[in-house]
Amino acid sequence: MIELIVVMGLIAMLAALTLPAVGKARQAARRTQCINNLRNIAFGLTQFDQSHNRLPASGNYWHNEKLNSRRHVSWAVTLLPYIGEQTLFDHLDLSLPLDDPANEALTEAYVPIYVCPVDLSRSKERTRDLSYVVNAGVGFTTRLRNGVRDCPIDTRWTPLDLDGDGSACSGDPADDEDRKRFKMMGLFFLETWNTDITKRHHSIADIKDGTSQTFMVTENVRAGFDPNDASVGFADPTPYRSSFFIGNPCLSATCRDGNVDYQRCNAGDFRINSGVGEAEGSSPVPNSFHEGGVYMAYADGHVTFLSESIDGAVYAAMASPQGLMLADSPLEQVIVSGEEL
Repeated sequence: MIELIVVMGLIAMLAALTLPAVGKARQAARRTQCINNLRNIAFGLTQFDQSHNRLPASGNYWHNEKLNSRRHVSWAVTLLPYIGEQTLFDHLDLSLPLDDPANEALTEAYVPIYVCPVDLSRSKERTRDLSYVVNAGVGFTTRLRNGVRDCPIDTRWTPLDLDGDGSACSGDPADDEDRKRFKMMGLFFLETWNTDITKRHHSIADIKDGTSQTFMVTENVRAGFDPNDASVGFADPTPYRSSFFIGNPCLSATCRDGNVDYQRCNAGDFRINSGVGEAEGSSPVPNSFHEGGVYMAYADGHVTFLSESIDGAVYAAMASPQGLMLADSPLEQVIVSGEEL
């Protein structure tokens, strides 16, 4: 009996030593899978660029004959043929909006590469999940109540006066300068699918700041699957669910001299991992369940771990593909090297 007790004690001791090691090994394997997913998505985006001489829209909106908009598809749908999901893509009717019955397959589909195994908010039923979002810079575009379309706004729906002239989305041709600077500060944008109302995109060749120093895609565990909304998933083009944004660096969204502070870009509600505990679709910033930061894929395809305490000015410069073109303006950015990350 004594020998049995001793043996059981030894077994218990070995189990106590082994289980934490097994847990750590599993956690490491999940992190590795998350990194591989990001690499594959970045590679798919590169392949899309090579085929179309442009990167996909972050999200597309479909317009009827009265120019009323409906959700169409996100970047994650247009990328399907480039990540080995041609069969799913072939079941779609892209001439119709997302909520048309012909596209019902997208409301239930599960694409493993789009799901980080460390994403604790993923669907248990494995439907419509998305753990990754693309770099959309400082905001997105919309139609304002004054009728002006293709208006750059920040995520709080404030029109962006990026040239600091006191005018934003007035409909005046001078506002085109705001749109030019808006494009310099992000890599992916909303577009209208079947009209020319909003057409804005980059190719990888457009990146002037270096592909190894420009964000492409990262994690957001508050995108994709929403247990409270069966219409939401990886196909949803809504900017809060398909993209990530840095904070608006300009006080009152007016970017004149003295109003620009890039430390605002990784602070408050826009700080990396600030929205981990928020509701689904309410925190369009990089969020993950990795302690201390998120994994980020760059435009050259490499993936690194990005600290949640990264300097705001460096963070903003890494989000911009054409920050060098903002020199000699109030929006001038820092010069980034790999040593600063």
